[in-house]
Amino acid sequence: MQNSTAFSRQLAMDISHSSLLDEFKKAALQLRLHQLEAQPLNILFAGPQGVGKTSTIKALFGGALLEPSSSDAGRYEMGNLVVWDYPGHTGNPEQDAMLDMQLAATLTERDSNGNPLIDMVVVVLDAAERNLNSGYRLITEVLVPALGDKLDSRLVVGLNKVDAASYGYEWDYVVDSPSTEVEIWPESTATLLRHCMLDETGLEIAPVCYAAEFARRDEAARPFNLLKLMNQMVVKLPLEKKLTLIDAPLNAQTQAWYESDDRNNYLTEMENNLFDLVYEGAKDGARFGGLLGAYLGKQGRELGYLVRRNLRRTLHQD
Repeated sequence: MQNSTAFSRQLAMDISHSSLLDEFKKAALQLRLHQLEAQPLNILFAGPQGVGKTSTIKALFGGALLEPSSSDAGRYEMGNLVVWDYPGHTGNPEQDAMLDMQLAATLTERDSNGNPLIDMVVVVLDAAERNLNSGYRLITEVLVPALGDKLDSRLVVGLNKVDAASYGYEWDYVVDSPSTEVEIWPESTATLLRHCMLDETGLEIAPVCYAAEFARRDEAARPFNLLKLMNQMVVKLPLEKKLTLIDAPLNAQTQAWYESDDRNNYLTEMENNLFDLVYEGAKDGARFGGLLGAYLGKQGRELGYLVRRNLRRTLHQD
């Protein structure tokens, strides 16, 4: 089922009804959106058992996606998005070796156009697990060889369960954010993984610390740093696939995309990325005075306003 209020569809409608965009610019922007729409996107989630792959998928795309739509276990499809929830190691050496072989074969499979079937692999690791050897070996021994020279643009690494990793530390309810101590252990682990992968693979891959279900006192669990994870995925996807991810049926839970570590303004980064995608030739959102698209004049400001409004609607941040 295609999302009837998808970001690109609503943006196209707003562009066509805008009184500030001239007909030539409208035609150019509509053509660009048409070139980028309806592209198939396959994302595979991998990692050891119990790290929260399924809960991460649910946090990103909501529970509706997890209803099986094919005979393949762990494969979910909605519109142009296909999500693969790949099983983790069982502890049986023979079964685990077979799983690794099947995973490698899936990642080297090509579509009818000769492009990789799997556009992106999101490796989920447990930030609370002191021994990350299983997940690290999955990356270096299975994924790196299978992904080849496209590794950097096809791999995102996430450290889930930062709330559990904080051990005795709690949420800072005064400022409604994690206390400084909460971030120490997972961020240290992320730095260690980053340097180890740089040393072994020669690639700079910075893991994203997040929680698919951050437990809070007397409150229902909800995601933390989900926007940071999504932003990393948008940044790494090829140009023609970015809109498919934003158009997917994203989590509609209130405040699912709200809380983050605030180290960067991830929403602004996504706005910049999408503006540059739609307005060819733009860079860093063509911002002037902090205003999206303002460097490109009146029509740039108008498109910036429309991109910003629709992205915030999509992520329920309006």
